[in-house]
Amino acid sequence: MGLRKNIDYWNESLNHPEPFLDDYYIFDDIIVNDQNLIDKIEQLRLLIITYCEMTEIDKNATSKILNKIYNIIVSIENIQYTEFVAFWKNLDLSYSVFKDFKDSPESIEILGNILKKYCEKRFELYNSLGYSNITVQALYDAGASRKKGTAGINKLEDLIKSRFKDIVHAENWNSLKNANIAYFLPDSKDEKLFKEFCKIYNIQFEFGKTHQGKEPDIVLKVNQDFFIIEAKHINESGGAQDKQIVEVIDFIKNSENSNKIHYLSFMDGLYFNKFSQKNITNNKIKNQKIDIEEALKNNENNFFVNTYGFKTLLNDL
Repeated sequence: MGLRKNIDYWNESLNHPEPFLDDYYIFDDIIVNDQNLIDKIEQLRLLIITYCEMTEIDKNATSKILNKIYNIIVSIENIQYTEFVAFWKNLDLSYSVFKDFKDSPESIEILGNILKKYCEKRFELYNSLGYSNITVQALYDAGASRKKGTAGINKLEDLIKSRFKDIVHAENWNSLKNANIAYFLPDSKDEKLFKEFCKIYNIQFEFGKTHQGKEPDIVLKVNQDFFIIEAKHINESGGAQDKQIVEVIDFIKNSENSNKIHYLSFMDGLYFNKFSQKNITNNKIKNQKIDIEEALKNNENNFFVNTYGFKTLLNDL
């Protein structure tokens, strides 16, 4: 059929909103069945109870216990999904930041200060309420949203592969050059290929220069056309989400000196459905929609689509 005007795919997207639940963003991993993890968590709880009870009695004994707690904290996968590590957020400290200091001399001292606060603020409360490993699973489930970025890329890959059965994941320039249908992932493992691609095709990619060196998520080659794709999964409004929306709108404001180079913003998630409302009363959403449509009008080679719009575009290629 060939590509239609970009506004057609935008309208197809608006007319076919995102589903309330999307299997790509449903995470149901169970970690409480990992007996080694549970054993270590229970050991950690006992060590912390002992530490809090002894901290005013025997400093030498608590020093030994502190080292044992430290070894568990820095070496056991998923140990962050415990009530102890969850408490750290109240101290304006994250597990990932702490692990950045794990090889530094002050790391034990930092953990000691955390434990002091925990003993003061939570020890008696948690002891009176009791401990449950349901907490571990609940904290893990609460952190599921952190996986959505990778899930979004997996979704795009699956949609592309479903359309093009013989597509090649290009790992170098020769592979990309010799394939009629290919893709690669600049933002994960194919950054070098993207730089080579930009150099050979004289692509400026101004977006990366103005967004802290950000690389696109996927580049898709279909015959002579290249689609440089940025993907966002957004369900609700908020500070970080609003920034992401601005990014995908800015993305399609870019253009190159070739009608074979297309910038494509892909947005799924329930936030997209707000653009489909008949009478948008929220000024922020209204202005975002106007901004998208203005960018599409000014950059005819570019696209802004949701799941349905992206499938439709792929089917037209």
